[in-house]
Amino acid sequence: MSADSSHDLSARHIPEDQTELTSSPPGIVVRAARPNDVDALALLAQELLAFYGLPARNQRSYMAHVMTAELFERESNLKILVADAVTGLSGFLAYTEVFALASCQRSFFIQDLFVTRRARAGGVGAALMGELLREADESEIAQIDWTADPWNEKALAFYEKLGPLLKSDKTLYRLAGPSLRRSMQEQKR
Repeated sequence: MSADSSHDLSARHIPEDQTELTSSPPGIVVRAARPNDVDALALLAQELLAFYGLPARNQRSYMAHVMTAELFERESNLKILVADAVTGLSGFLAYTEVFALASCQRSFFIQDLFVTRRARAGGVGAALMGELLREADESEIAQIDWTADPWNEKALAFYEKLGPLLKSDKTLYRLAGPSLRRSMQEQKR
């Protein structure tokens, strides 16, 4: 979904059937990521890559180093919510705030919502989304957008429980790797 769609998923009023999104499961605290979370975030990022069948191109220590620099030492628009349990981080939600020029509204775009395999179906994803909804309400965000893989039936079922959703017929495009470098070189000509 694009940031310029007119569907409003803000949390100005959370319907009664979504109240489970506003509280965390016992033993879980949802909070903003802190610099001392980067080792655990790197481990979660590697588990996310494995979930998608992608290789982790970097060692966890390198990933933690880069995360520290990009998230906490530089000006970053990426915000991370973490689900903190006694046993460590059990999930995260990474998002950015976007201003849609056409609608003149601010929105959140979810980059990733990930919960460890052992914590899935335990309310962690709902707690992360609940905190994002609370932050959206507090920041007067007009909508929240994200994408989901059509093959990920559990994620789709989770998102469908959030209420009426605007589904897009838009196609996601991405330039990365060799295609990106080729396009950049062609642009220079």
